[in-house]
Order: sequence, then structure tokens, then C-alpha cells
Amino acid sequence: MYRLWPVILLLLPYGAGYSAPKDEIAFALDSYVKQSVKQSIPGASLAIVIDGNIRLLRGYGVTKAGGKKRINSATVFPLASISKTFASAATSILVSKGLIEWDTHVVPYLDNIEFSDPDLGKNVTLRHLLSHTSGLVPQAYSDMLEDNVRYTRILRALKRVKFVCEPGNCYGYQNVVYNLSADMLAQASGKDFPTLVKEQVFIPLKMDHASYGLDEFVQTPNRVVPHVKVKSGYAAVKPAPYYYKVPAAAGVNASAQDLAKWMLAQFGHNPSVLRSSALEIMHKPHIRANQYRYRAKLSNVYYGLGWRTFDYKGITGFVHHGGWVKGIRTEMVFNRITQTGMVFLTNCETKVAREIVLEFLELYRKHME
Repeated sequence: MYRLWPVILLLLPYGAGYSAPKDEIAFALDSYVKQSVKQSIPGASLAIVIDGNIRLLRGYGVTKAGGKKRINSATVFPLASISKTFASAATSILVSKGLIEWDTHVVPYLDNIEFSDPDLGKNVTLRHLLSHTSGLVPQAYSDMLEDNVRYTRILRALKRVKFVCEPGNCYGYQNVVYNLSADMLAQASGKDFPTLVKEQVFIPLKMDHASYGLDEFVQTPNRVVPHVKVKSGYAAVKPAPYYYKVPAAAGVNASAQDLAKWMLAQFGHNPSVLRSSALEIMHKPHIRANQYRYRAKLSNVYYGLGWRTFDYKGITGFVHHGGWVKGIRTEMVFNRITQTGMVFLTNCETKVAREIVLEFLELYRKHME
């Protein structure tokens, strides 16, 4: 179905040597990332989709600072929280098969989970997990993950986490709590969560470089090395293991090529995998959310199911998720109405990841509106 080149792809459907005016989005972002790599960051990978067509796939810089191995569009990055989008998709697939429901209650479906307030806890559903509306204190026990505490031990401690509102009534971003969705889907399907997503999403979408877990990442020959900022520039660090413990929240590894295909699936190009009705549910605003990184720029910021949604300067239809884990930043943003979007992956912690989202939005406003 897809024909992808590892370095760059620019389609010219209007005749040789001619590109559509909208391709200025791709040209400008390509130049932006080239300059960013030249000036500061070790490397990055970029995918641009315009009007439902992949217009650019490219890698920039090197996999490790000081090294010679170049990044291309097939180079694999940890996706961090963009992984959350795959959990909601896997849920939609099992819902379509009648194996679980969006509003299946966490308790008693998971018999190992206890909440601090049983009366509130009995109302928490799978939909609440995927929309960050469980009502529990935000980022519950993410610190325990980073302290390398076993996931099973963290689950036993959930009964000490307080509710700050009734389930469904407020937004509170989660990682451990979000991963309860993986436990529910594993029970519903009879397969471990990574295998479920691989069979139901990665393979049918031909996401050839996508995988789950730290072991799969370090065994991938064409992968990046994470970097953190130091006085002299950027220093390479080992991949962080902790968030891989919650695969639904932050367990996916993938390339720009893979995420270009993932974006097309979000546009309804693969209804055998993701039905249009399921996409409507996932992209629908569920709860008003904070977006501190772009507060001055965005409006009507909500969280759907595994995705953020927002408006930009009066333009509606934007869907987004970003990710951060030590030494890595990832961004995926698109407009589902015009089927136009961007994927940016970089092997360092940098403000470029934030700025390129705003750059894309401004280019979109100029060339798509």
C-alpha cells in the first residue's frame, strides 16, 4: 500500500518539477529542522502529510553526538507518550469485536485493583482511563516508576491515591493509571498488550519498525541514542527504562515512516483497522485540559481518548500528542479535516520540539486556510 524511501519523499502529482503551493509547508519545515540540527541538536526525523498524501520523509543529523551514523526516516525513536494513542486505538478494535466496552468498569474487571474511595472507584471506567478523567490525583505514582519500583507493587499502592473529583468530572494526566487500560485489554483479548497492538495495529498498517519495550529498542540496529543538555552541548545517555513498564502510556518505539502511516490511519485510510466511527470517538473532545506549553497560542484545548484536541487562531480540527522521556522528545500534530499533519522526533531534550509545533501551525494557517 505504501512506497516509502528512507531519506526523503516529495510527491509531485502535478507534473515533473512542479509542486503544489501547500508543499511550502514541507519545504519550510525541512529547512527549519536542517537549521536546528546545524545549530544545536544532534539529530531528528520528520514526516509531513498534506491533503492525505505523504509529502516528506527525512532524517537529519546523527544518531549519537560525535558519531557518524546518520538518522533517516526509518530510524527508530522511543515515542514516550505518543504511545497513548495506540492504547485508545487497540480499545476501539476490541470494542468493535465485542470483547470489551468503552464504559467497562475497572473494578471488578481487574480484581487486583482497589481504590481509596470504593464508592467513587466503582464508577471508574476504561473511557475514564483513556481520557485522563479517573478523578485521581494527577501523575499518580509516576515518581515510583522513575524510582524503578515494580509495576505490580505500584498497583498495590493505588488504594492510597486520593480522588480530587468524581470520575469524569476533571482532567488529571496519568501514566500508571492510564496503563490500567493495557491490563484490561490484555484480559479481554487473552493476549499481552504489546502482542495485541502488534497483531491488530502494527502488522496490518505495515508499521515495519514499530515495537514495544526497552529490549526491542536496544536490539534495533537503526535507532537513536538519547541526549541531555550539558554546558558543552548535548551528552549521550542510556535509554531510560522506567516508562517502558507502562506500555500503554509510553512503551512504543517507532520511526517517522511508521508514524506517517499511523497518521494516515487517523485520517480513515485504513477502515479495516480503525473504523471512522471509532476515530470520531477518539478524536472527540472529552474533557477540557491544560496545555501549559502552548497556553498563549491555543484555544479550546481538550483531551479526547488518547489524543489532545485544540483550535489555533480560529482554525478547528487539530489533534495532537507529544512525548518526553529522558533524552527524547516527540511530537505528532494534524488537522483531521484537511488531512494535513506533521511528525517530529528528536534524540534530545530541546525546545525545538515545542517551537516546531507552533511553526507547523503558522504554516498551516498561511498555506491551508
